[in-house]
Amino acid sequence: MPAPPKLAPDEAKRKIALFLDEGIVEPSFHCRQESMRKRHVSMLDVVNTLTTGEIIKEPEWDETYQNWKYRVEGVDTEGDELTAVTIIFDVNLTLFIVTVF
Repeated sequence: MPAPPKLAPDEAKRKIALFLDEGIVEPSFHCRQESMRKRHVSMLDVVNTLTTGEIIKEPEWDETYQNWKYRVEGVDTEGDELTAVTIIFDVNLTLFIVTVF
């Protein structure tokens, strides 16, 4: 099955902003138990990155899960650099956070 079209960076950012206001932000088990703990990152840090960050790199297609992963590069609440790899699920207005670094 061919990949669905990817979102342009500005469209992805618009959806991320909308989902932050009206949807769900859900970290993956790996993100919550490993990458967030390792970096001492809270959900407030993740939300700050998603709110203020930019999508600079092209999204990556995940063949296994059949979705686009968007890399939002920004800063946490203390101003330290933070990147959140995010999947946008339109069906249930969910931002699924794959990992942070």
